[in-house]
Amino acid sequence: MSILSPQNDHQKGLLIAISGVMLLSLDTPLLRLIDGNQWTIMFWRGLLLYIGLSAWWLWSHRSNIRQGSYFMGPWGLWVSLLYGLNNIFFIIALHHTSVANLLIIMALTPLVCALLSLVFLSEKISLSTWLAIAFCFLGVSLIIHDGIGTENYYGNFMAVLSVITLAGAIVFTRKSGQNLTTTPAFAGLIAAVFAYPFAQSLALDATQWGLMFTDGIVVMAIAFGMLAYAPTLLPAAQVAMFYLLETVFGPLWVWLVVGEQPSKMALIGGAVVIVTLIVHSTIDLRSRSR
Repeated sequence: MSILSPQNDHQKGLLIAISGVMLLSLDTPLLRLIDGNQWTIMFWRGLLLYIGLSAWWLWSHRSNIRQGSYFMGPWGLWVSLLYGLNNIFFIIALHHTSVANLLIIMALTPLVCALLSLVFLSEKISLSTWLAIAFCFLGVSLIIHDGIGTENYYGNFMAVLSVITLAGAIVFTRKSGQNLTTTPAFAGLIAAVFAYPFAQSLALDATQWGLMFTDGIVVMAIAFGMLAYAPTLLPAAQVAMFYLLETVFGPLWVWLVVGEQPSKMALIGGAVVIVTLIVHSTIDLRSRSR
């Protein structure tokens, strides 16, 4: 097997996607510790994401490390816009519907990715992937089963738009065939510009600054850079499934940091998601090796 074989690329894609989502799962406990105004957090989080990824691109460019163009052409601008809209729709949904409703709708992202892949990529979705999507949705349902409701239709609609834009960003990144790792940088800038008029104050104390810097420059920049690159190596629906790990591990980190213990059903649901992703990835790798 050559070093540049599709099998090796697929393994690399799995590692990048898992590492990116596991790092992204630290975003939730960091935001809980910052405990600031939502628009102020959205502004600095987006701006620092832009600065962090831009600094990484500049360093890699000067170090002659192979990477994509900073201004990525029509595909890059389109994907950046989708990521930016996803961030905005998600924040709006978060404040107009329950967290349970939001998470259960976001768990539909792999399904939407699979459908968009069929339409725009003509990418065949295996039976194992469809089954994995179903089990992951079941797992997320168990995690948040106590809070699901039908109220707040506006917030639920915003959550649906968040799902569609995230799935679209993943699918069109794969369709472009380009390295679009800097697209989340421009998405962060879009979110910061959107949040600025609503932020009554941009001030943070010393502790908040340390946590915000860690979240924006380190966690968000590296995680979203990885997750923006993963669709060039993996099917879009598979990348979207790994995003669900944030739903599993985010509450666990919050439990460890601030003592909010997840319910028994949440732990069971998390186990269902993790086992499903492990089994699906193992089956996928074995089928590709054959």
